[in-house]
Amino acid sequence: MERKQCVRLSVLNESKMGDCALLWSVMWAVILIVFGWPIGLICALFYCLLSPCAACCHGCTELINLLDRGVKLPLTCSQNMVTGKSMC
Repeated sequence: MERKQCVRLSVLNESKMGDCALLWSVMWAVILIVFGWPIGLICALFYCLLSPCAACCHGCTELINLLDRGVKLPLTCSQNMVTGKSMC
């Protein structure tokens, strides 16, 4: 009898975690649309313009790496959206 209750409790906990993951997925979708795509597009533009300068100016390398991370922001948001990863 006690084993059945444990199974029922675990099913309830899984459904609550599933609801939470769905909520986080929706939050990540909003972040992707509002922040991810615009920042990614702006960073991609500057990355394309400034990356040739990195060959001759070694000080630009850190800026190019930062812009590369900005270009990958939509990927990060969408991966977190698919997995339902929490932000905290």
